[in-house]
Amino acid sequence: MSNAVLDAIAARYSCRSFTAEPVSRPDLEALALAGVQAPSSRGNAPWYLAVVTNRGLIEQINDAALGMLSRHERDAYERVQARDTNLFYDAPALIVVAARPTHDYTSADLDVGLLVENIALAAVGLGLATCVCGYATQAFRDQRGDHGERLSKALAFPWGYEMVVGIMVGHPAGSGAPHTPDTSVVRYFD
Repeated sequence: MSNAVLDAIAARYSCRSFTAEPVSRPDLEALALAGVQAPSSRGNAPWYLAVVTNRGLIEQINDAALGMLSRHERDAYERVQARDTNLFYDAPALIVVAARPTHDYTSADLDVGLLVENIALAAVGLGLATCVCGYATQAFRDQRGDHGERLSKALAFPWGYEMVVGIMVGHPAGSGAPHTPDTSVVRYFD
């Protein structure tokens, strides 16, 4: 069976090699719109997106996250240091997703996951590539300095919102392979 959505799902992969070509503003706007069109529990839409193309700001987030990783996740820090790119593989755009805790039976993390998947699939449709980056959260969680507060202000997070995930976006510098799905975890009950 072939259809555009199923093809995008099958083609999506985590890109770790981007070109320096900027992502156009219309493409970034299309990705943001795709994200906020995601369903959310009770229609709460607990998210906020900061679409960052400013290299200096991306580097500030990178440096703050690496500082935290160097102290708390040394293996991860050393893996990043061993490559020729920053934490974000030099992607020309970074979408920072923040959310407000819902404190009820809903889950902001689940809602953000739906938003991220929409962005990742829309990127495939636009000929772009993405990589979801949980390590980016470290830049906002370091209690040793004011990085988190400073970056939250720089990205205009609404009051009470916390960084959840980053999504690198760019033009792929080659081809990548989607993971092979494990269909053994699926059972059908007729």
